[in-house]
Amino acid sequence: MSEFVLAPMSKSELSNFFDDDSLKVIQFFLQKSLVSQPETLPGQKDIPIQIPKEHIEQWIVQALNARPVGSGSYPVDVLGDDWAADVKMLSCKVNENGSLKNSDSGETSLSQKFSSTVFDKNNTLDELFSRKEHKLIWDKWQQILTDKYKVVNDDHGITKIYYFIVLRAGSIFHLCGLKLNLDLLSNTEIDYSNTTETTIWINNFINKEFGKVKIYKSKKRVELRLRPKAWVSSGLTLDFDSKFENTNINIKSAIQQGNLSDHIADHLIPILKKTSG
Repeated sequence: MSEFVLAPMSKSELSNFFDDDSLKVIQFFLQKSLVSQPETLPGQKDIPIQIPKEHIEQWIVQALNARPVGSGSYPVDVLGDDWAADVKMLSCKVNENGSLKNSDSGETSLSQKFSSTVFDKNNTLDELFSRKEHKLIWDKWQQILTDKYKVVNDDHGITKIYYFIVLRAGSIFHLCGLKLNLDLLSNTEIDYSNTTETTIWINNFINKEFGKVKIYKSKKRVELRLRPKAWVSSGLTLDFDSKFENTNINIKSAIQQGNLSDHIADHLIPILKKTSG
């Protein structure tokens, strides 16, 4: 059993949720999303693929026949029969040939909701940082995290909480999963060697091989970053190669010259045809 609050799901555990048809659903929505990516002008540098978080959530809703409950304010985004999940997408750094770099992903928030019963006017996050009361800050934030997911159990009788995270690495997307066990918060501890006046690093929340967790004073939240290359090389992801190639075209000129329909036929329709049967 893992000693970490967040533990990676194995590929077989992930496949228990995402069967072949579920993967085809995600592939369909991925290809469909690529059609809406804006073309760049001739000579312009390619821009990253962008997909709204709300759309990623809906991919999971459709793929798993789950219920959407997020709407930006609830502790989780989707509900199954006996489980709930947060859904996220993180950007990953790739080198010139498109391979993952050995670096951190972008960040995502694990918690940023403040409660007057936890932080008060005499013990704001800024005040506690200024007094270097790092342990008290982490103690309070553990309470916030516990209270956050208790709501899901109170409302739906669900204690199985997962994170489903899409890693965007250029034109390739990786789906991974994490299991949340708040009972193991007692194993966590502050990494004082890396803690600064504005950040607190937390050990044993997630295996350092796969990610890191820290509290930001300025952002006033607990953030998670993953190590995408470790996830992929360890065989912990389900992978989707969109084979997307950005098109350089002046759309306004194409409209003026009456060539836009040719662009649609030559470039946009083939994207959708790449969707798995």
